[in-house]
Order: sequence, then C-alpha cells, then structure tokens
Amino acid sequence: MYIAKRKEILEICQLVYDRHLTNAAGSNFSARASKNSLYISINGNAKRNRLRMSPDDLLLTTFDGQILEGEGKFSQSWPTHLKMYQNFDFVGAVIHAHPLYTTAFACRDIPMPPLLDAMKKYGEIPVLPRSLKVDSPEFGDAIVDIFRKKGESFQKYGHGVLYPFHGVLVAAPTLDDAYDLLERIEYNASAILSNILLDMGCYGHRIKEFSSSEAGE
Repeated sequence: MYIAKRKEILEICQLVYDRHLTNAAGSNFSARASKNSLYISINGNAKRNRLRMSPDDLLLTTFDGQILEGEGKFSQSWPTHLKMYQNFDFVGAVIHAHPLYTTAFACRDIPMPPLLDAMKKYGEIPVLPRSLKVDSPEFGDAIVDIFRKKGESFQKYGHGVLYPFHGVLVAAPTLDDAYDLLERIEYNASAILSNILLDMGCYGHRIKEFSSSEAGE
C-alpha cells in the first residue's frame, strides 16, 4: 500500500501553484497516511499563503474525521476526498485544483477528448452534471461511479473529472501519479485550444502545407 510523507505533499502543493495548475481561489490536496488515515490540506491555503505550507497546514485525520495532528479546519472538499479513499483502497492521493485551460473545458457540457498521446491511456475526462452541488454526498457518489467504470485503468493510472464551471479533481495510486495526471490534463487542454486557434488563421494552413510536403518526401 502506498503511504505518503508530509514532505512530498508539501513539495507537490508548491509545485502545483508555481506551475500555474491552480489559483488563489482554492485547491485541496490529500494523500494516504495509513489504511484508515490520510493527510489533507486545511481550508484557505491557496488564498492565504499561495501553497507555501508548513507541516501544521496538513491535517492527519482518521476516516471518521478525528484529527490526530495539525492545526486548522477541514475544507469543504473533505467529504469528496474521503469518499475516494473509502471506496478505492488503491487510491493513494487526490488533488483538486483550478488549472487555467482545463477550467475552460469545465465550462462546457462535453468531455475533454484525449488529443495528446500522453492522454490516450486515460481517455476522455468527463464533466460532472451542473445540477449536483459541489462536494455534496451525491457529487462524491457521481465521481465514484465514474472512476469505478474505468476499472483496471483507474487502478493502474488514476483518472480525473471536471467540476462544472469550477476546476478538476484527480485521484491516483500515488501522489506522483496524481500530479502527473493533473499536468497532463492541463497540457491536453492547452493543446486543444491552441490547435483551434491555429486552424482559425493562415498559420494553420501553412502547417497543413508543411505536413503534406513532408509526407511527399
């Protein structure tokens, strides 16, 4: 079973902010600490300290909500994060964030397609229904259903969902896997939007011409 360390969680939190994979409006991080406990970031970290966090900014808590270490309050994302660990014993980390380009896709009612090769093994990233209140029990259940349908792929690589008009959540076997997936999703979103812009201008035609001449050589 994957067990995270405080130090690596803090490093990932800072990396997510520095690489513009979230904003000051909020984000939440959690990772498995044992079979029945986890580390989770406290409320308001991004706005208050831009994710420059101390060990006390991570709560060590049991699955029933008993705080063993750390100072602060649970964020509203706590129930959703907890549900991932309760339903999937192989999940080692969960990240909720607000990446710029990914969030644009979260404002649509269609899944984000896997354009880049790096996203093919994950497939589409679906958008949750707007009718579900974020972090409500029903919201968490909907995420569990999506992840469960991914089967062996989810267990091996992890998966993600888009929060409508909000952001993204990824869950994966390890913290490194979760960060990797978050970054892949954002690069995929950026590539899709960039290609749309290229197709709108003459540069898109020049790329097609170049590709055709290259194929003829």
